[in-house]
Amino acid sequence: MTRLMIIAAAAAVCLGLAGCGPDKSIAFYNSGIDAANREDYAEAARLFALSVQHGPRDAEARYNLGLALFRLRRYAEAEVHLAEAAAIDPQDPAARELLGASLEKQGKLAEAKSAYRASLNIKPTHVPALLGLASIALAEDQNRAAQDYATEAADLDPNNLDANVLLSEAYFRNGDYNSAYGQILTAKRLKPSDAAVMLLFGKIAYSRRMYADALGALADARALSLSSYDLFLYLGRTNLALGALADAERDFRLAIYKNDAGVRAWRGLAETYIAMKKWPDAAEAVARASALEPESPETEIDRAIVAMNTGDIDGAVSDLEAAAARAGAPQITSYYLGHAYLRQGRDAKALSAFERFLAIWQGESSLREEARSIVERLRP
Repeated sequence: MTRLMIIAAAAAVCLGLAGCGPDKSIAFYNSGIDAANREDYAEAARLFALSVQHGPRDAEARYNLGLALFRLRRYAEAEVHLAEAAAIDPQDPAARELLGASLEKQGKLAEAKSAYRASLNIKPTHVPALLGLASIALAEDQNRAAQDYATEAADLDPNNLDANVLLSEAYFRNGDYNSAYGQILTAKRLKPSDAAVMLLFGKIAYSRRMYADALGALADARALSLSSYDLFLYLGRTNLALGALADAERDFRLAIYKNDAGVRAWRGLAETYIAMKKWPDAAEAVARASALEPESPETEIDRAIVAMNTGDIDGAVSDLEAAAARAGAPQITSYYLGHAYLRQGRDAKALSAFERFLAIWQGESSLREEARSIVERLRP
């Protein structure tokens, strides 16, 4: 509420001057400031509304009313008063930025972007507007644009927590895990006990195969009362990577409880049951994932693994060939396809699949060595 405190100082000066507006408007305004500084936003909104009634052309009273309503999550009402504040004072970048934020919260992303850009037209270095554009870009999966906006914001205000978190998230989504890690360390320094920061740190650490660090950060996020689909999803993934299969099963089940349409949790649960060799349970989880995302190569691979281990080799080959034909198929696809061909006795096909695998594989060296050994044995 920094701006509210700044306006309060201006109002106090105004009290002693003739022509500053009706006394009632100023009195309600200052009482609203006091309520806002106590974080009693409901009372602040009531008092600012009374101030606006007595001084409807007061841009600052309109802004503060909008801000109090925003803090109360009454975004549609906030929008009305912030639009009025921006109309009364067209050169106020903060009013247009907060108008954008209220629109964004209502899912009116196109209008929100226009408001944020209007704010930047007035003040190109207005960090909150840059962060608003970064946030919307992430929501629209425009991750490169999000990275650009967040980078500019972080350059302007290196100690801004939101700038560092949004930039880290953008790096993460763009697959630049090293840069994401460096940025989230800055965010952790700025606010070490923030649940959202710990969650993002955990996701990045998992993606960098820092599983012990990931598990610690995710546990910290949960201890800070975070309870979300993403939290349980990454706890499940991390525990699966660490071989803690019972914990992984529990966490994937909790993620599904939070969102039973979350295909990544169903896929994680399937992979957990595959590791446990619980084939009927794995088949059920794969079926749920497949129903949600029928053409996912990852799901086709899981279904093929279940098929191979339950005697349906032809079905496994069919799934793996379909997965391999899709753009962006996981590198591991050719490894499993090679094994499926071997089980069919199609050695030439198996050789070709393992050679493709060796040409692209960037993961565990043990799989590379196994595939190389098979290739040497199969070559004429």
